[in-house]
Amino acid sequence: MSNTHRLSKDSYLSLSGNNLNYYEVTGRGASGEESGGKETFSDWSENTLDIGEFKVIPFGKANDIPNQIQDAVLPNSFAQRSLKRKVELLIEQGPYLYELKQDGTKYLREPVEDQKLQDWLENINHEELLHANSIDYYFQESTFNKIFRSKQGRLNTSSPAAIEHVSAFSCRLAYKKNDKRKKPTHVIVGDWVKQDKKEMVVYPLYDPKEPGKYPVSIFYKKFATYGMLDYPLPDIYGSLEWIKNTTNTPRIFNAFIENSLNIKWHIQSPSKYWDEKRDILKQNCQAENKIYKEQMLEDLKTEILDSLSSLLSGVDNVGKFWHNEYVITLIGANAVELGWKITPIEQKTKEWVESQIKMYDTAKFAMQAGVGLHASLLMVGADGKSDSGSEQLNAYIIHQKTATSIPEYYVCNPINHLLKVIFKTNVKVGFYRTTPERQQDITNGQRLIPTTAAKTPQE
Repeated sequence: MSNTHRLSKDSYLSLSGNNLNYYEVTGRGASGEESGGKETFSDWSENTLDIGEFKVIPFGKANDIPNQIQDAVLPNSFAQRSLKRKVELLIEQGPYLYELKQDGTKYLREPVEDQKLQDWLENINHEELLHANSIDYYFQESTFNKIFRSKQGRLNTSSPAAIEHVSAFSCRLAYKKNDKRKKPTHVIVGDWVKQDKKEMVVYPLYDPKEPGKYPVSIFYKKFATYGMLDYPLPDIYGSLEWIKNTTNTPRIFNAFIENSLNIKWHIQSPSKYWDEKRDILKQNCQAENKIYKEQMLEDLKTEILDSLSSLLSGVDNVGKFWHNEYVITLIGANAVELGWKITPIEQKTKEWVESQIKMYDTAKFAMQAGVGLHASLLMVGADGKSDSGSEQLNAYIIHQKTATSIPEYYVCNPINHLLKVIFKTNVKVGFYRTTPERQQDITNGQRLIPTTAAKTPQE
């Protein structure tokens, strides 16, 4: 059984004997991606995938940005809670129908009661759909909804069409192989880890100019990113490394506490070493007519790190040695030495723990800034203590006034578009939000918890 545990794409912990060792892959391509370089954002459409008669535009160089977000955010309680909290703040009191009115100086939302519209909304289960769109928006800043044409063949008032949420995680944009424009015309839905072509389902992109063009189509909305034509790059993407750091810290502490051990060695290996191992594995697979999978390299890493941990552990290893080749390569005008580095870590528990906590706090602050949510809105202050009521109120008001209108537009737009097409109305769906008052501005009798007991008539 392996004693090596992967913390992230480029860091590992390995336990052997009385030693706990920390491994790190350094240098360019350290993330372990097959490309061997950092993520770029302008050439995704040039590295398309072939699915049947379609060219699929990958979401990321390795078509795995949704997986990167999922792998980083889901194990992290702070990041996961932050994004869900933003959903809660967006939806707040729930959806309602409104019409925009002007009072001479500003536009106001006037609530509307329309049973016909309300019945249609309930028929499509609009609350669940809007909740799901909100989750997709805050994780990927895009939404995908399946539009069903009415039985008559077109969207019209006599037979409203239906709409259904489709997980953005499973959707990729595509176009036909013979399309010289190379612009997205279809959406392919499926499992992009397995990439089982038999389970892939293809839908045309919904055409707002011809709502009844297709029996079933996908309505795609995105909050565009500068310079990116097909997919948006979610804000959370830039914080993924910080998120991983805050996730790894409790794991390291847990290993330390459970094994009552200090980390004895910090082992750094160059990414070039693993790139060469990947090439060898690919050559072996090609010679044996096998399909190379990245997991093969991960298994080899585990095997090598386990053997190295055993080598570094205990007094029984006297006389054993680790052979390491150093390579000098030119990067720019500088000569860089590439090789493994094994550094003993001084066993100063207090200093080590304090340094881990400091790194955790730094990572948490950076992650919070990337998520874009004030700590008090998570019911905890930046220092772990509850903020004052006025600070929480101010943070809440600023967030609701400045950080919810754009998400609301993208989350509700598919339904609002259909309302306009089907019912020929300007009535829209939005989220009803209230502005709480300060306690000092509320009379004692109106407070949830009065400061003094109410007086009886006799008093």
